[in-house]
Amino acid sequence: MNFLRRVLLDRQLKRALAKNKCRLDSGIRGLRGDTELTLEHGVKLHQVKIHSPKLSIGAYTDIVSGTELQHVASIGRYCSIARDVTIGQNRKSHPLEWLSTHSALGGLRQRRAGMAQHEAVKQTLIGHDVWIGMDVLILEGITIGTGAVIGAQSLITKDVPPYAIVVGSPAKVQRYRFEPHIIEALLASQWWNLTPQQLAELPIEDPENLLEALKGLAVPDSPPGKVVVRNKPFSVTHQAAR
Repeated sequence: MNFLRRVLLDRQLKRALAKNKCRLDSGIRGLRGDTELTLEHGVKLHQVKIHSPKLSIGAYTDIVSGTELQHVASIGRYCSIARDVTIGQNRKSHPLEWLSTHSALGGLRQRRAGMAQHEAVKQTLIGHDVWIGMDVLILEGITIGTGAVIGAQSLITKDVPPYAIVVGSPAKVQRYRFEPHIIEALLASQWWNLTPQQLAELPIEDPENLLEALKGLAVPDSPPGKVVVRNKPFSVTHQAAR
């Protein structure tokens, strides 16, 4: 793609994102391969590389520069992802039993010899309100539960339960953010469907009192507006909130 065309497409993309108060600092250069990216209202993606064939990111999620999203299907609302995180790393991209572990050489050999590709890569799923620290590596096929916290420089090789705090390589559960009955109630409340303005009116500093305030109320899932970006061929559409 020549420079002028990229500039024109980036302008088109920026206008559509602005309608939904989203940002994608890497522009179309951050979209690698044949990608379909759906961003809900208020998503902030700094200098991020996206390899996922189809990825949706929930409202108000913020992903800092240096992160790579490889085999990821969804990231929930209100997530915070720090610098230099890799999510959805293929477990078999560097075959140990071959002559070389070099992934490009392996791919070239498979094409030249007409060999079958490795078995399908499983997609990674990230829940709502997940906080991921710097330099974390999450392998493909993992589910990170809502409310989980992943410490910096951790290696995630298996599913992380909701509201667990995990640290290490490989990561292990250190503790849970709340007591089991509060976790169960928070998950049932689906509080992440509320806007920041609505949540700011509630005692979010005290989840137990928050649950009392929500008691008897059904939190509606009113889908915010979203932007859908397709890389090949390029297209971008804005869908208004319902």
